[in-house]
Amino acid sequence: MANRRQSLIILILYFIIYALPSLLVAFFHQLGSQVFIIQTVDYLVGAVLLIWAASRMRERNPLEQHPRNWLITIIWGLAGTILVIAGQAVILQITQLLGQSTASTNTTTLLTVGQQYPFFFAAIMVGAPIMEEIVFRKVIFGNFAPVTGQIGAALISSVFFSFAHADGHFILYAFIGLLFCWLYRQTGRIQTSMIAHILMNTAVILPTLLGK
Repeated sequence: MANRRQSLIILILYFIIYALPSLLVAFFHQLGSQVFIIQTVDYLVGAVLLIWAASRMRERNPLEQHPRNWLITIIWGLAGTILVIAGQAVILQITQLLGQSTASTNTTTLLTVGQQYPFFFAAIMVGAPIMEEIVFRKVIFGNFAPVTGQIGAALISSVFFSFAHADGHFILYAFIGLLFCWLYRQTGRIQTSMIAHILMNTAVILPTLLGK
């Protein structure tokens, strides 16, 4: 029961953190580009808050009962980065062969903002991945696993993850979500999927950050 209460707190915090920049823009139209500074700080502070809230859980969920050591965790995180990038390339290639657009509105928008305000990349590379792993993998996947089984919980978590990005590439984001669930399960440490998620986002952003 204590973990359910703490999970609910995490979900509420996550919603507030993500909604805050939009609410501020709605009420304070004069913010202009300052909203990106606010959003960056919001995501980074939010990541710290969610880490703290997750650490307050009294019991480990079933996925975390036998965590692997940190070396294995890092190795799986690095291997997961390669797998998720390769998987994305395959899915996008199939999408293109089917005559559908491979353009990502979500990614394009974030990169455009980052080109003008490079500090914003900190929110995308660090803040967002940490929060999403805690919410979609640790809380949703971890909590539903005892109820629906790990496969069912992974599917539920990944569907929510895909809808949250609202990008039109449902299968792509669902695949990413499923892979991150699998990485988390492999080591029993949420840091595994965090590493892969952070490095995946960094791989997308790095060319833009380097001006290429």
